[in-house]
Amino acid sequence: MVIRLLFIPSLIYNLVLERLLPSRHWWDEVEDHVLLGALPLPWLVDDMAAAGVRAVVNTCAEYGGPTAGYARHSIEQLRTPTLDFTPPTLESIERAVEFIETHRRRGDTVYIHCKAGRGRSATVALCWLVAYRGMTPERAQAHLESVRPHINRTLWQRDVVRQFDRAHGQNACSSP
Repeated sequence: MVIRLLFIPSLIYNLVLERLLPSRHWWDEVEDHVLLGALPLPWLVDDMAAAGVRAVVNTCAEYGGPTAGYARHSIEQLRTPTLDFTPPTLESIERAVEFIETHRRRGDTVYIHCKAGRGRSATVALCWLVAYRGMTPERAQAHLESVRPHINRTLWQRDVVRQFDRAHGQNACSSP
């Protein structure tokens, strides 16, 4: 209940920061065809489509996304509803990472988001880097910080990230 009450004030806070701080963007490019950002508001969908976005990973439990705009631009959305201030489940991350890679291989740009693009969605992006770019969680964290400096600084330490790395990281098939 408290998280839902904080949704609008914290969204307004993020909108204000994006306007006041030149280094803070609504979305940033993680890599070609992979964007990480804050929740797409209805008036941003045209800009997203113009940037080549054809797929969206929505990690918000509290926001279903601008579905009419997505339909207008043939943008496919995968929802992995996760409460704000909590990490996604391993199953949600695995589904999202496969969705990202499937679309990226088709040449589609994928937009990964939560409310602010700092925690839930950044966790998914970090795990995609682990699985498909062979990065360690620490290296993936550093890469994300280099492109989106305001992400949560301790994503790589989350239990679910460690679980994902053990199952899908570069050493997943090696013996202990």
